[in-house]
Amino acid sequence: MELLNIIVLLGLGLTVISVLSLIIERLFFPSILAFIAIGVAVGFFWDGNEVFKVAGEIGIILLFFLLGLKFPLTELVKRMKQVWKAGVLDIVLAFGVTIGIALLFGLDFPQAFLIGAVLYATSSSISAKLLERNSDKHEDIKEFVLALLIFEDIFAPLILTVAPFIIQDEPIAFSDIGKVFVGFLVFGVLLFVGSRFVTKQPKIAKHMLRQDDASIGLIGLILFFAGIGMIFGLSEILGAFIAGIMLAGIHDVRPLKRLTVPVRDLFLPIFFISFGISINLEQGVIINTLFFVLIVWGVLSKWIVGRVGGRLFGLTRVQANEAGFSLAPRGEFSILFTALSNGAINLFVGLYIFVSAIIGIVLFRFSESLAAKTEQTLKRVLPEETDRKPDQTDKGD
Repeated sequence: MELLNIIVLLGLGLTVISVLSLIIERLFFPSILAFIAIGVAVGFFWDGNEVFKVAGEIGIILLFFLLGLKFPLTELVKRMKQVWKAGVLDIVLAFGVTIGIALLFGLDFPQAFLIGAVLYATSSSISAKLLERNSDKHEDIKEFVLALLIFEDIFAPLILTVAPFIIQDEPIAFSDIGKVFVGFLVFGVLLFVGSRFVTKQPKIAKHMLRQDDASIGLIGLILFFAGIGMIFGLSEILGAFIAGIMLAGIHDVRPLKRLTVPVRDLFLPIFFISFGISINLEQGVIINTLFFVLIVWGVLSKWIVGRVGGRLFGLTRVQANEAGFSLAPRGEFSILFTALSNGAINLFVGLYIFVSAIIGIVLFRFSESLAAKTEQTLKRVLPEETDRKPDQTDKGD
């Protein structure tokens, strides 16, 4: 009877989640917001358990595998060469300056580091989904935004690797540094060997993917790479991302997506629901001056990255503005950092992630009109800067 009740509740829960997700999607908002809201509501009655959290981690691991699957190694290197200047500016502003702001408000360095890490990475899942829906957005803007997201997806796991030693005040031993170094070496070898294998032996790879139980082997391989990352003190999502890059060399990756997307779609909502559960509103909502400053700076820093980095990338001024307004939502990476903290600061950053995701989505939807109005304002305020290169003014606007 107890098993029957569990099955009924599970079926009812999945149905409710699906209906709420559909409603949110109809309102042109990503379903992630519905999942987080469901988690907040569930958190009043249930604190979750280890099995639930592990299921959510499987979902985020598969998400980053699929992100890596979009970019073969050669394509990834090409994109990094195109966007590295904007990527460095992103690190300085969204991560470095944010830490400085938090320190100025009296937070200690571990808390300031956590806030800097949370504000750094744009949500790849939200932004990628919004880009897919907005087919009318200029291809140059899409290319720049996706390239910058990939840069963040590479750098953010590095921050996640060192974060426990800073946020949780864990002592750093020489053996820990050596283990991380060995981990990168192992992943480098696996990436090189695996990429060459799938490129040189495409028939073997395709034959393996046509097997009836191919999904078991594929997901096992992804989790194996994620586990290697954890063993060597790296992030599990870095391992999954590398596994995706390695297999991206297969000429046709559609079978890989067909095998993994349904599993991701089942487990990924659990990750966001689990995050929502961790936002314990019974502790009291902390909204102070720092919260509003971070909201404004979170938007402004990404706009500057889009404006300056986009121009360096080759976008026109209006396109660069539009790119900047497309980078505001925070999501999965920021959520991963909250797992390293607890108490009031955890609630603070949790609320920030939820609010910034909503603001970022709204800014994305109106990014085209905001970009044009921003450029008009800049022309009035900084006429010399905007007229410096008149030959590029109307390019692609």
